[in-house]
Amino acid sequence: MCVKQTVTPSSSRRHLRVAVKFFIAVSLLVVALVVVAVVGMIGVARTNRHADTLFSDNIQTVAAVAGLADTLHEVEVAALELIPAASEQQRARLNAELDLSLIPAARQAIEATRAADPNWRATLDSIDAGLTEFIALRDTGAYSEAGTSADILDQKGELAQRTKRIFDPLTSAADERFDAETLDAAMAKHDADHSYRVTLLTLAASVVLAMLAALMIVIILSRNMVPRIRRYSQFATEIAAGHSTDPLVLSGTDELADLGAALNAMVDHRAALASSEARQAEFVDTLQVTSTEEEAHELIKRHLERSIDESSVVVLQRNNSANRLEAATSTNSDAELSARLVGAEPRACLALRFARTHSEGDGVAPLLGCALCAERAANSTCEPLLVGGEVIGAVLVSHQTRLGEEEGTRIKTSVAQAAPVLANLRNLALAEFRANNDSLTGLPNKRATDDTLKRMVAQANRSITPLAAIMMDLDHFKRINDQYGHGKGDEVLAAVGAVLQACLRGSDFAGRFGGEEFLILLPETDLEGAEQVAEKIRATIEEISVTGIELNLTASLGIAQLLEHAGSANGLVREADHALYAAKTAGRNRTITADRAITDRETEAGPGQRTMDALTT
Repeated sequence: MCVKQTVTPSSSRRHLRVAVKFFIAVSLLVVALVVVAVVGMIGVARTNRHADTLFSDNIQTVAAVAGLADTLHEVEVAALELIPAASEQQRARLNAELDLSLIPAARQAIEATRAADPNWRATLDSIDAGLTEFIALRDTGAYSEAGTSADILDQKGELAQRTKRIFDPLTSAADERFDAETLDAAMAKHDADHSYRVTLLTLAASVVLAMLAALMIVIILSRNMVPRIRRYSQFATEIAAGHSTDPLVLSGTDELADLGAALNAMVDHRAALASSEARQAEFVDTLQVTSTEEEAHELIKRHLERSIDESSVVVLQRNNSANRLEAATSTNSDAELSARLVGAEPRACLALRFARTHSEGDGVAPLLGCALCAERAANSTCEPLLVGGEVIGAVLVSHQTRLGEEEGTRIKTSVAQAAPVLANLRNLALAEFRANNDSLTGLPNKRATDDTLKRMVAQANRSITPLAAIMMDLDHFKRINDQYGHGKGDEVLAAVGAVLQACLRGSDFAGRFGGEEFLILLPETDLEGAEQVAEKIRATIEEISVTGIELNLTASLGIAQLLEHAGSANGLVREADHALYAAKTAGRNRTITADRAITDRETEAGPGQRTMDALTT
């Protein structure tokens, strides 16, 4: 039986293919790297923002506060220097410095600080009020008095104290604000450093996570794919080395699973192919030992029917005249084919006519339909038996389903291997037939007749069954040859051979014994039955009419019975020949048994002669 393997690719199922798995792995790595990049960019942006804030806010605020504090200290110093000034010029210089430089600078510093740090507005208002108080005090002329008297010195001391009371809160507020802004700058720097560290840690964690994800994916793919690849590789190596192994146990639904299924299918195919080759080798070996065409025909039929599922095989051959096509194997299961073969000529089979494979059915519509295969219920494939350019027959395979390529090849191979064997068997049979048969009458010749006589006598002796022998001779046959020629004599002999074949049973035997003499053997036939057969033959020969011959054909026949008249093959022929001689002597065209011939001889001979005849018999 032919094993068909069909590999169903797992692509018809929902699954992740190897390419998809690697794509996912690469995608995850890319996503991880993108995440790391985004996190890094966000951290850097945050660090940059904090740095900008520190640079813009703190620098501006600290600069403004520092300028305000310095200006207030300078105003305070100038005011304190103005108190002890002894000369008008010194006081004028200090007042001019205050009016033109220090006081405007202080007010400008107050406004700059107010713009840089709106949250310090109340303190700046108090500083501005203190500065206004100093200006008002100076406008009263308290800083213009000069002298060294005790009262003036006391007044100057009180003025200095009052000036200190005015400026100490202002400078203290400025200094405190400078310290606060400096602390804010330090905190901002700390925040920036913290943001930087967090960014570094985040980047490091992202990289570690990405690496762990990549490692996990590699491990998963390795655990899932590497063992399968190794197992498939070992399996393929064992198969390539010719070792038998169990089928692969498939897992997964990706290309590797498809590969495993393909490997299993390959093993099944190789096993089926090996089994097919073994059957083919068995067929060839058995074919070489067949001894007859019939045996070879049956062997072809059995071999192809077991090789192709649900098939029926018929071997077709030409008849002996090569003008009719007949079935060499049984067609009992195909009554339609049997009916079409009745009177069919060889050209009715297109495989024989074209000397190539011819198929019909299963949607195949050839341009020229075969008279034997067209419009049949089953599909058909007919392969010619071709030997040396000559088609000696065909093998017709009827099948239910369409044949595959392997099955078609098997039919071609089997028929090609069988054709020369069949040709040899036919040639051997023809040579044996020619060696054992008379070409003129179609009957066995003298040698074949002697062999058959011995065999049938031995069989009759073993089975203790009767065997009758008839010796027949054509009357006046020499006259036909002399008068009408040997060609007409040959026609007469051929007609007599046809008469003998027509009048005898299948178990009977008729052979040309020599010249115009014929030996007929009738197994399981007594003397009376043999006499009836002989008379039938004699009467039929009288009815033979050969064109150009005006003489009536007659024959004389002598009958002998085994065991009754003789115990051996030679004795049986001799007694039948004696009976034939008696028929000739009695006037020809008659049948005489050995009993009557013996009686006639005893009547004609004396006692001494009868004793001698008995001894010789």
